[in-house]
Amino acid sequence: MTCKHMNFAANVAVNRIEDTGRFMADVTVKCIDCGEPFQFIGLEPGLKMNGATVSIDGLEARMAILPNSQAMSPLERMTATKQ
Repeated sequence: MTCKHMNFAANVAVNRIEDTGRFMADVTVKCIDCGEPFQFIGLEPGLKMNGATVSIDGLEARMAILPNSQAMSPLERMTATKQ
């Protein structure tokens, strides 16, 4: 019988990139019932300090993050570009 992947576990590791003042959130997801890891799709492999990428095996999403006080929200950015 094949697992239907009904229950999940996610892990987020937040890393400080030394000497840059930047942060990255590395995310993994797996099925709790069978242990199979999930791949992140639609992301290019690599590292972007201002975006999201995926590990070469596709199992870890790597996303650039900033404290809220240091970045405009997506709505604020959208409004600012229309002015």
